[in-house]
Amino acid sequence: MEALTRWQRGWSASRGWTDVQCIDDVTVVRVGEPQRRVEYVATGQHATAAAHLALTDCNPPGTSWLTITGPADRVAADLGPLEIVRTNWLMTVRLADQVSYPVPPPYALELSATPSVVEAQAYGYGEIAATGRMAVLHTGAVADMVQTDPAHRRRGLARAVMTALALAARRRSATTAYLAASAEGRHLYKSLGWTTLTPLVVARTTG
Repeated sequence: MEALTRWQRGWSASRGWTDVQCIDDVTVVRVGEPQRRVEYVATGQHATAAAHLALTDCNPPGTSWLTITGPADRVAADLGPLEIVRTNWLMTVRLADQVSYPVPPPYALELSATPSVVEAQAYGYGEIAATGRMAVLHTGAVADMVQTDPAHRRRGLARAVMTALALAARRRSATTAYLAASAEGRHLYKSLGWTTLTPLVVARTTG
């Protein structure tokens, strides 16, 4: 699935994960974090291969993670003894079609950027209220780590952050964006015009 590949590349760029290779149609991302040493990304068609890699690598129990496309019940049957952590959803939008929302007063929004990643921070009442980032690779973009502080939720800040990120990505010639949404975030992105492509089952080896 091309969308999964585009998302994985942007997600990795956003997080600074550069050690990536492909083994048996499974993308292997060497994350290197203590609780997440590696991430295996694959379509449901290759779930068994991804599970085999996770179960036979040399990482400590509980630190090999997987992201697999497809319904949780179907994917779980192919993952065997691995622990299903949650289901996210791979979503997409034409950036020109994303609904725009202004920054609500009294908040202000600032952008910063590296060659491949744009970051947005919304400030209000003397603190950072919401953040988000978008990796831009050629004509594709991937939104990541869009978060609102609990004290500032339900004020439209996440929508304003997404608006700013989409505009910045379009200025860099991106036309299409992807993201992996949580159950809660999925409703937000649907309201902005994003559509769901497939469930993403997140699993890991048992600790």
